[in-house]
Amino acid sequence: MLITNTQPKHFAALAEHQRTCFPTLDPSEWLTEEHFAAHLRLFPDGQHVALDGDRVVGQSSTFRCRSDQAFAVHTFHDILAGGYFTNHDPQGEWLYGADMSVHPDYRRQGIARSLYTARKALIRRFGMNGMVAGGMLPGYRHYRDQLDIEAYVNAVVAGQLSDPTLTPQLRNGFVVRGVLRDYLHAGALGNDAALIVWERDHDDAS
Repeated sequence: MLITNTQPKHFAALAEHQRTCFPTLDPSEWLTEEHFAAHLRLFPDGQHVALDGDRVVGQSSTFRCRSDQAFAVHTFHDILAGGYFTNHDPQGEWLYGADMSVHPDYRRQGIARSLYTARKALIRRFGMNGMVAGGMLPGYRHYRDQLDIEAYVNAVVAGQLSDPTLTPQLRNGFVVRGVLRDYLHAGALGNDAALIVWERDHDDAS
């Protein structure tokens, strides 16, 4: 499996990959060929694909932002500027993890971990503080009638519950800094997200 920077020839496959990986998303939230082209134009170093031969089986889309952007209450649509990354700040001290996905047929093969490794290498190369993202909470739908969202996140952080997205992110060195309500219109998966942070200095020290 090859992890490499996105190229224009990947745009059509990436748009299809979005629809395959996120079937419950409101269609207005899918990233399109036009979005991926804007990402590459604004911040080519921050865009990665995982390839099996010529087939796109994973992707990572990122941009740079300031602390006041990263840690303010925000939605997916707003911080991504409608998906176009025009909020990208070339001097931003944080890498914002806008999107990461792995094709359903290729999950549990270490692809997401490899994409996170590529992001961390980028952060070190540019001397950024770390990475911020809104992590979806797909497991919450099973506990919605028992716990509020904060209690669910706390239980996952404590290891009392496992979430398909947040638990692997915690294993990748992320910590939770809060909850972003109505972050993304994700249908059955729920709209709320965890504000997650990976800090370069903390990781390097460990």
